[in-house]
Amino acid sequence: MTGEPGRDVVVDVGGTWTRLALAESGRLVGEVVRFATPSRRDRPELPVDTVRTALLDRIAEEADRLHRRAGPPGRREVGVAFGAVVTAEGVVRDASVLWQARSAGYDVRAALGARLPWARVTVLNDVAAAAWHYRQLGRFALLTVSTGVAVKVFDDQLPGTARLLADPAGLGGEIGHVPVEPSRLAALPGGPATAARLGRAAAAGDRTARAELARLDLPWCDCGAVADLCAYSSGPAVLRAAVRRARRHPDDFAGSILHRLADGDPGRIDAGAFAEAARSGDAFVADLLRGATRHLAVAVLQVCAQLGLRTVVVVGGFAHGVGAPWFAALRGWLAELCVDAGWFSGWTAAERDGLLRVPADPGRATLAGMAGYLDARRDEVRELVKPVGESRLVLTTGSRPRCGREQLLLRPRYAGLCGTDLEILRGARGLEPGVLGHECVAEVVEVGAAISGPRPGDLVTINPNHPGDDYLKLGHNVPGVFRDLLVTDLGALAQGQLVGVPRGSGPEWVLLEPLAAVLRAHRLLAEHWAGRDVLVVGAGVLGLLHVAVARARGARTVTVAARSDRRLRVAVHRGLPAPDAVLPFGPGLAAGVRSVTAGRGAELAVLAVAGNAGPAAAELSWPALADAANLHLFGGFRSGRLLRVGGGATLDPGPVRAGRDRQVVPNPAGGRCTVVGSRGGRAGDFAAARDLLSSGADPDTPAGLDLAPLVSHVVSLPALPGVATEILDHGTVAGRAPLRVVVDFRLDGTVTAPAPVPARRGTP
Repeated sequence: MTGEPGRDVVVDVGGTWTRLALAESGRLVGEVVRFATPSRRDRPELPVDTVRTALLDRIAEEADRLHRRAGPPGRREVGVAFGAVVTAEGVVRDASVLWQARSAGYDVRAALGARLPWARVTVLNDVAAAAWHYRQLGRFALLTVSTGVAVKVFDDQLPGTARLLADPAGLGGEIGHVPVEPSRLAALPGGPATAARLGRAAAAGDRTARAELARLDLPWCDCGAVADLCAYSSGPAVLRAAVRRARRHPDDFAGSILHRLADGDPGRIDAGAFAEAARSGDAFVADLLRGATRHLAVAVLQVCAQLGLRTVVVVGGFAHGVGAPWFAALRGWLAELCVDAGWFSGWTAAERDGLLRVPADPGRATLAGMAGYLDARRDEVRELVKPVGESRLVLTTGSRPRCGREQLLLRPRYAGLCGTDLEILRGARGLEPGVLGHECVAEVVEVGAAISGPRPGDLVTINPNHPGDDYLKLGHNVPGVFRDLLVTDLGALAQGQLVGVPRGSGPEWVLLEPLAAVLRAHRLLAEHWAGRDVLVVGAGVLGLLHVAVARARGARTVTVAARSDRRLRVAVHRGLPAPDAVLPFGPGLAAGVRSVTAGRGAELAVLAVAGNAGPAAAELSWPALADAANLHLFGGFRSGRLLRVGGGATLDPGPVRAGRDRQVVPNPAGGRCTVVGSRGGRAGDFAAARDLLSSGADPDTPAGLDLAPLVSHVVSLPALPGVATEILDHGTVAGRAPLRVVVDFRLDGTVTAPAPVPARRGTP
């Protein structure tokens, strides 16, 4: 989303012709390339894959040519208006009319994207694309009558590019495959089951089934249905009806103009002869048109009455190919069937007649509409919103924000889904930020006139914690980063909350923020870590960051205590340095730690648990600590819960974790302990984290740190609601234990994929 204007390649895949053109700023430019769409209509013996491959190879060939003509090379948009029932993600649900096979599950976008590595491919249903060409009409239905029949409803009151009434997958309006004469099917011996069997066989090319349906005078559709709307009203269906009528009533046929144009052979009736006969006033063809448009008129009236529509735009090669006689037949039925009641109460004859809009440029509608859609999408921004009081995320769209003099616009490239986000989503915290997310790598898109320093194209991350207000946090009580564009300002820049990162920063760089928090905690715990015995309680991503840093800084032993070690096992498999021991989080913890440390106990300990498990973690950890140990209260503490320390005293974690208190307390198990705490990182910690990730500049860790093993899944923004729900419900992503899930904003559709296991750089 939110791209810069450029030249796109737009494609219209129809049942007869496929066309391509260049588009700029929503308008077609230059020539239109056209070729015959590979089809099985006349050669049903051809394998479907052969036809599909031929089509996509030819599209890719022509698109490459246009791409080379379009100007400087680079990543471009390719918008494909596809003549089939296809989801907004480009996955076919039914291509019976196009390929004479359902082809359900075929991923057009992926197949074409593999052929066009320079392109971002978008796939829309062709009728949906055409509706965008007439968007200035506001609120209307677009009806197409060609090799198929469909309707799409456009509503300019809907937000962004969601202006077509459709389900979440982008489907809706496939009225052509709805039966319109079920009573005729019920009257058959065997009823609808017989019709279904014959229809499927006829669509597959079975001549016996076609002959039987012709004997019964029952029309069939390429989808395999019998007596649905397409079987009566589509172009191929009308031609089949003409052939049936000519054979059943040879005398009527013999006296028609169509007979002369087809040289007296019903098998030679084609669209051109039919259209010429219609325009010549042939009564035989006029009667066929009356039969073809009756059910269509009913469908149009129903759609208008149900949705309150006063305009129906008609496109499609068959309707416009026949022209005025076809429209006269449809208008005749509309006048006859429209009742002065309900939605149509009080309509005048002129209003009824004006219901149909016959555009002057139907041949351009699909290509031009696809161009308009791509252009509109550039000004659209997506946000993942958490509705107040609900444990779900909703993908919404809105207008692109503007940049003020003291503001910056940032476009996230990557954003991490962390445990805090999940707690807010679950309702375990009382925060309602609207838009979640606080870990990101973002590109500077626009800079206000009063801003100096960052320039467009720079990459940054954000410190979500306001340095002067511990309660002001991005993605907590301020809208976060799960959106295409976010606005920040001079104040955040002046306070050091924008931190530059290298140009090649990958998904693992979203962990810069938690790494900065870990480095701050380690700095508060001890100046030197080399040769020290370390205990980390908690094996979530934050706990694993503590393990990685302790290992990198030369700790003598690193022990992890956790209720489950499955995330740790995944991380180690992916290349994270392993701890010396992993112990169950339970009563045997102290004995285990002392065994690992040769009886010394842990000198440095970090409590990095989730929720409100901190006090319980402290109770189990006290006996595992060496005398004069340092303990950091990193995570798992909520306000109001006190820690029990030695001598019957208690400790309030709040001031400690706010960095305002450092207390030496008696250890309930004996000896003394220094308790420290912190929340988040400061500017210096972010700089240290950046150096540690980019070059290993930290003097204690000359080899640097590789956090790629901690990114287990990379997903698209539309996939995140489902991913978050699965984590909340099952603790998995696509059935696997996750580490950090990262949104890649460049991914389209609902993509969820395991991150590749990174190449091992070696253990520092």
